[in-house]
Amino acid sequence: MGVEENDPTMATGWSLSQYGGTWHEDACVQVSITDSKLVIDIEVKEDADTITVTASSTDGVRYTGDYRYREGSDSNGLVYFERYQGPTGQVLIGERHEVGRQPTRWIIKVT
Repeated sequence: MGVEENDPTMATGWSLSQYGGTWHEDACVQVSITDSKLVIDIEVKEDADTITVTASSTDGVRYTGDYRYREGSDSNGLVYFERYQGPTGQVLIGERHEVGRQPTRWIIKVT
């Protein structure tokens, strides 16, 4: 039922996440996605930092895992995504959960 695997060396994309009451767009500089696992590095231009999202799936559609800032930020947390195949790539739609805060929406487009 999963979507076919992408070549992890060729995949990039963009991230659109909602936090602080506004939407933020950043570049996905490296993406590896399979039916069982995803790893995405996102350059966060506002913070001059990189977020690494790591999640796993048992069905190739629903992924759970976490996200971590490289520079030791305390804004790490959990992520939940559903994976969809679009006409020009894959889309992950979900949310991030940071301890002590309300969950926020997160959309990642993989091309």
